Amino acid sequence: MMQTKRFWLGAACGVGSALIWGAFPVMTRLSVAYAPLDVLDIVFIRYFFSGLLLAPFLLRKGLGGIPWWGLALMVLGIGAPYMLVVAQGLRQAPVEQFAAIVPASMIVFSLTISMLLLRTRLRRNEWLGIALIVIGMSAVALHSMGAAGLGAARAYGLFLLGGLLWAVYTVTAKALCRSALHATAIVSVLSMLLFAPLYFYCKGLALLAQPLPVLLPHIVYQGFFVSILALYLYSQAVLLLGPAVGSLFAALVPGLATVIAALFLREQPALATIAGLLLVMLGMGVALFRAQPARG
Repeated sequence: MMQTKRFWLGAACGVGSALIWGAFPVMTRLSVAYAPLDVLDIVFIRYFFSGLLLAPFLLRKGLGGIPWWGLALMVLGIGAPYMLVVAQGLRQAPVEQFAAIVPASMIVFSLTISMLLLRTRLRRNEWLGIALIVIGMSAVALHSMGAAGLGAARAYGLFLLGGLLWAVYTVTAKALCRSALHATAIVSVLSMLLFAPLYFYCKGLALLAQPLPVLLPHIVYQGFFVSILALYLYSQAVLLLGPAVGSLFAALVPGLATVIAALFLREQPALATIAGLLLVMLGMGVALFRAQPARG
């Protein structure tokens, strides 16, 4: 009974994080491609406000004995460096390409790291699910690359690097953190401390010149929903289900991101993209089907 509850709680956390992150590339692309904000502004907003909110918690809990290299990997994996990489990619390429490349490469990297370092052994249904996910995402990526041409190679490289960084956080959090909120606080506060001085040196207080209606949606979404709530939910899914299964919830992000981009950015997906996304959803269902403990 406890294992069943653990599974469903982990699944709910994974789906919740996917919903928030599905809107993340759309909001970020709106910011860096259409709004009077740049990549540095968005990274600062994301971690400055989340860091302020979580600083009291981290001061009470401390770093929990996590070694310096673990802290570095966590911050590198989903902190300011990750955000700089993917935001720059979204400045150059549409949401569809982010959605196809980042989650797919994260799953492959996460699985590889888990097998090599944590000796994770996967069931056959999980292997089949992962294969379907990779095939589906690869179809989307190949179609996007064919449509965009070789000029998009730099953006693809940034998105691939983003997937690797995300995988590093996934495995590190599972190995070193027992509390998802603690992991979230570490990433947010350390990113704030490391990035804020660099931002002020480069841009000073220019952000204050922006009208509040321009800044407020990004402060709420980037500073709380993405940085705190989604990262907490994702960390909880990883801690409850393990990095190999927890990372599979990223398979929801391409479909959600594509739908949201179609609604708000008018980026209509092609038939090849829709087919690839259906394979992704099927793969996730197959991979998670036997992750639920048997009853009785």
